[in-house]
Amino acid sequence: MRKRLSISILAVILGILMLLFWLPTNQAILAKGEIRAAMDIGSGATNLKIAKVDPTTDKIIAILFEKSIPVPYQKHLEQSTNNTFDQQVMDEGISAIKALKQVADEYHVKKVVGVATAAFRQSSNAEDFANQIKEKTGVPVRIINQDEEGILAFRGALALTSVDPNHAVVWDIGGGSMQLTTLSDEGTYLVEKGKTASVPFKNYVIENIQHKDLSKTQTPNPMNREELQAAIQYAENLAQSSTDPYIKAKIIKENTHVLAVGNLFNIGMKGMVESSHVKRDALEKATFLWVGKTDEELPGKGAIAEVAVTNPAMVLGYMEGLHIKQVDTVDVNNADGALTYPPYWQ
Repeated sequence: MRKRLSISILAVILGILMLLFWLPTNQAILAKGEIRAAMDIGSGATNLKIAKVDPTTDKIIAILFEKSIPVPYQKHLEQSTNNTFDQQVMDEGISAIKALKQVADEYHVKKVVGVATAAFRQSSNAEDFANQIKEKTGVPVRIINQDEEGILAFRGALALTSVDPNHAVVWDIGGGSMQLTTLSDEGTYLVEKGKTASVPFKNYVIENIQHKDLSKTQTPNPMNREELQAAIQYAENLAQSSTDPYIKAKIIKENTHVLAVGNLFNIGMKGMVESSHVKRDALEKATFLWVGKTDEELPGKGAIAEVAVTNPAMVLGYMEGLHIKQVDTVDVNNADGALTYPPYWQ
């Protein structure tokens, strides 16, 4: 009995000593950084990340807060008759940014950086809207090109993994654009600009596979088996015909890791196979279970449900076309890359 009591007391003492050692060490690490906030204003959602960052190394010490609010910029842009954001989606966007900015202010961040992607690159009134965002929320918005978007995704993914950057390909699919990013033999960034993305792919299925009027039909669901197979085949053909030969050759090397980032992978594909390691055969099995299901029967609502089947069809086609057996999801978006990208913080 005394022996057991002595062991218990010793365990408590060791625990207290470890805690006393850990607390000041951890506090010292956190104290040396600065608190930054970045918003990824994507084509389908606005993502906020607040982090403690070491400005001397441009490394994230700790993520303090993160949140995503759906804002369907790309969907509204595709429906526009004059290639502009309508008032409804702009109001939604400003409301989301205001709410996220309020959270950032509570953390006393150094500043908030906003990066906008594909939908903003395409919209004719994006510059005016970005100015409105700055005036109404205080968040400056950078409309970045597709190369910069790929670089941010690559930096964000590699910052959170132990993968050798020279053996990595980072895959990001958004509402309006797709990037496959890697390092060249010279160590420079190589960004493959994919020929489709979530919303354009969905619209292709509606118009060219289902032969429906896009102005009257916004969802391809329910899809039958033949339509799903045709969608996968279309994506496979795109992947084979349009992907940079260097990236195609790198992907099939045994030591290459394909890292998948963004909400489409981390919420969609990861959720379908219930694993961060998305294998092609498992994703195919899960996707065909959704044949014949309506938007109401699929995960998500509205714009999210509309792409619930076409998104995995697109991913499957690309995986087939590029001979990718597995992708490993990394829970990052452009905000992660923006938090540590030196030009934004100088």
